[in-house]
Amino acid sequence: MRVMVDPRVNQFLGMVNDLEEAARVLPRWPKRKVEGPSGGGSGSAVLVNVSGLDLAREIHAVLVPWCDLAAEECGLEELDPAWSSWTRTPSGAWVATGGNTAEVARWLRSNAGFVVARAWYVDEMWPELFELRRKARGLMGLWRPSRSMRDLVIEAATSGGTLEEMREVARARRTEG
Repeated sequence: MRVMVDPRVNQFLGMVNDLEEAARVLPRWPKRKVEGPSGGGSGSAVLVNVSGLDLAREIHAVLVPWCDLAAEECGLEELDPAWSSWTRTPSGAWVATGGNTAEVARWLRSNAGFVVARAWYVDEMWPELFELRRKARGLMGLWRPSRSMRDLVIEAATSGGTLEEMREVARARRTEG
């Protein structure tokens, strides 16, 4: 007997793995040189990668509420609060500001089937995770435009047409088959 697995589960697992890896790597990503005073005189430079640190924390801060929502709706064991650092918002709510993203990702992987079955997965969660992965790849220099977009840019450059004209041509080609 063959068991059918929702193909969204594998897609989701890949996304969670990518975000976990990004959160692990980004804080140690090669730092960009930022000119300015650093206490060593006006001519000194400070090496920082604040963007990497911030994005790693953002990844964690986005994943935790999704875990909480899934746990609440599916009756699953909640995340261990010790996996996150927390801060209170002006409205009095507590939000995760960073922590052990590897444990949060492990929780998501172990409950992937429940998560992808939720009504909010496709319309809300997936686009948010997709955007986070796009930001991470962009910061690491791993983002590349799609092949069709590169082809359009090349065609526009060689034909003298505008990018919008090339998009119209591409739409017409897709419609025709």
